[in-house]
Amino acid sequence: MTSRRGPYAKTRGREEAVGRVAYELVRSAGHRALTMTEVARRTELSEAQLLYLFPSRDHLLVAALVHADSRSDQAARERRPDPGTEPDASLARTINHELADPASLRLFVSMAAEAGDPEHPAHRWMTERRARITLSYATFLRRLQADGWAHPDVDPEQFARQFMALWDGLQAHWLIDPSFDLGAEVGAGLRALARRDAMLARVAINQLL
Repeated sequence: MTSRRGPYAKTRGREEAVGRVAYELVRSAGHRALTMTEVARRTELSEAQLLYLFPSRDHLLVAALVHADSRSDQAARERRPDPGTEPDASLARTINHELADPASLRLFVSMAAEAGDPEHPAHRWMTERRARITLSYATFLRRLQADGWAHPDVDPEQFARQFMALWDGLQAHWLIDPSFDLGAEVGAGLRALARRDAMLARVAINQLL
């Protein structure tokens, strides 16, 4: 068996440690306060070593987002839905739970805007993330259709793109005006894009026939 130890494993471990520290700093003080010097100090790396791993502050911010995504994915795997809860209500509860970390959300919205530049470090990360999430949302919609919750005529790929755009847009709006219930708004968007009400009407008509 080939050992996973060695220079690559050591470098990977350092990158993950830097991402964790960068995330912690963003969460405690906001992404604008993040400095290469502080990250190097907390990870016990020289600034030269840090620059070798992450050539710029923007690279560090992307590393913080990677760590935030990893935490979110882990929480999603561990979360158990309440029996009998509607998908839109379950989604709303999950979203509002994650709002306990608004600093990471601000960083995400900021990097999403920067990612439009192909030369920016966030571009590749955002491109890969969107491809992965689009696939996940399409799979989610197919599951809802199989369960009879979503209308069968909704195209999964189109739904995935539109749902991602709706969610991202509402997040950006909520950061400016947090007076509305973000979870409820995204849940309502899910219901509309999945054509839940049309599905209920279809079921009711079939029961009358």
